[in-house]
Amino acid sequence: MDQVRITEMIDSALVDFRGRDLISGSEIVDFLLDLRIAATEDSDAALERLLAVEAPAAPTF
Repeated sequence: MDQVRITEMIDSALVDFRGRDLISGSEIVDFLLDLRIAATEDSDAALERLLAVEAPAAPTF
């Protein structure tokens, strides 16, 4: 896995989390575990699957 792909994954999460007031600890742990898996796998297929998953919608008030 190259640095560009990992950076794209992090950037995607930042965009998803940016508009939210609260982010649970479990969401952060899930993201970090997904990032760890993606970083240690030889295949980019796992990263593609992770990036394809829709982020939870931010609550509207």
